[in-house]
Amino acid sequence: MKAGDLVRAARKPIGRPFGHLRLALFFGLLGATGALAGSAVLARLGADERARWTLGIVVLAVAGAGFAGVLFHRLRTQVLRWRETEEYLTKIQRESQKYRTLLEGAADALLVVDPRDSSVIEWNARARDLFDLPADTSPRSLADVAGGEVSDLQDAILRAAGAGGEAIARTDVSMRGKGVAELVVDARCAAIALEDGPIVQVSLRDRTREREIERSLAIHERLASLGLLTAGVAHEINNPLEGIRNYLKLLRNEGASPEDRARWLDLVEHGFGRIREIVRDLLRFARPVNERGEADLAAAVERATKLAAYSQKLAHVEIAMDGLSAPLVVVGDAGRLEQVVVNLLLNAGQAMNGTGRVQISARRLTSPVHAIELEIADEGPGIPPDVLPRLFDPFFTTSGGSGLGLSVSYGIVQAHGGTLTARNREGGGAAFAIRLPTPAGS
Repeated sequence: MKAGDLVRAARKPIGRPFGHLRLALFFGLLGATGALAGSAVLARLGADERARWTLGIVVLAVAGAGFAGVLFHRLRTQVLRWRETEEYLTKIQRESQKYRTLLEGAADALLVVDPRDSSVIEWNARARDLFDLPADTSPRSLADVAGGEVSDLQDAILRAAGAGGEAIARTDVSMRGKGVAELVVDARCAAIALEDGPIVQVSLRDRTREREIERSLAIHERLASLGLLTAGVAHEINNPLEGIRNYLKLLRNEGASPEDRARWLDLVEHGFGRIREIVRDLLRFARPVNERGEADLAAAVERATKLAAYSQKLAHVEIAMDGLSAPLVVVGDAGRLEQVVVNLLLNAGQAMNGTGRVQISARRLTSPVHAIELEIADEGPGIPPDVLPRLFDPFFTTSGGSGLGLSVSYGIVQAHGGTLTARNREGGGAAFAIRLPTPAGS
């Protein structure tokens, strides 16, 4: 029963008719018994009839007064209790309305889900606007509300229902919203225990626009990285082109033997293959990537290292690797992970002024979760203590760049369910650690 129903129930006429009738009978019998007993005593004492009637009337009057006093006390107590109950229930109604208003006005979409059948039984104003839901709260299935594939969200709801109040989070959940083909939300599921069983409150934060901006920034930073690699790439392409030009000149020599001509043609073909390989690496690095599956981190690091070597910042930098000889499968997209590694290598080269050694090492972690940790350490001056807390802030830079490289890298790793941290090494230099989850069962 709602608070308003309780208040209306409390305002019904006060009274317990049968209780008052029993009270009246009790005092009536008490008065009558007293009057008869008194009259009998006076008769035995020789009193006249008038005296006996007078005594009876007095006894009955006293009994009536007692009944009136008890009835008044009882009614007064009930009135006071009624007022206290009405004030208390009115207070409950105000508090309930306040919290309902707060939930209705929440910036996030809120769904109340019955975990037994994944039916949505209530929603707030933001959810109505986001999913085009009606104002009434007639239950409907989660699939009807969210659209698309909701198995991952249903799993989070079931886990939350059995987690004893611990919130279960899911990121990048795809749903169908009002007026959009796809809605990307971050979900947080928390169980609330009720008398008839737990319900789960699902908080949905719309990240669609934010994800689009993040993807745009990632592409912008990817192209900026390509700009930094341009000089080195031009040099790499120019070498085989120069060789091809020379071999073509030799092929014009009519006196060349067939064996020389065949060898020069092979070298021309090799030069074109080298150019095609460089262009393919650049195209793979530049392409937009949105898929999220499984990737070999070791292969991604190898490709990123090869691509970053085109930059003048790393022309005289030694890159050493440890723990990357075997495949390291992680949850993520290889292209985006290559971008993170390229950004970190370019930063390391810039920190060391193009000379020094970069150590890339990987290790498997089993606690608290199964993950792969990749560390990229340089021999530069390290990170100033006042810069370290702001290192991953967007547009924050100490080198005159765009200030997006580390911020975008941080967002990419976070979108993969991982972490990117930075620290200063004891022997000098900076170290960046990328921690990425492995697929289930890995």
